[in-house]
Amino acid sequence: MAQHKGTSTFILQRATAALMIPLVLWFLIGMVSHLGADFEAARAWAAHPLNAILLALLFVIGAIHMRIGMAEIIADYIHGGLKGVLSALNWIVALAVIAGAAWAVYTISFAG
Repeated sequence: MAQHKGTSTFILQRATAALMIPLVLWFLIGMVSHLGADFEAARAWAAHPLNAILLALLFVIGAIHMRIGMAEIIADYIHGGLKGVLSALNWIVALAVIAGAAWAVYTISFAG
């Protein structure tokens, strides 16, 4: 029996897009509410535990969404040996974004 990887990928990409809508709106409202504020006020906002968790979720979900989208582009438009290289690079970049975001949120929340 054939696996239906395409269907699960389609659903996951739509789910990440749907999850990002409220996160992006929350982030934009948070940024607009701090227009003109000094660095310390913005850092304090980002360091609040709920905001730190939501920031981390925004970046993790965004990176997953990005990886899926790029994987579709690579699968559709890249052929030959470069396809495998770009697929691996796609994973590496997504993991680097997640690790960088986690480090930034940690630094702002606990080490700042």
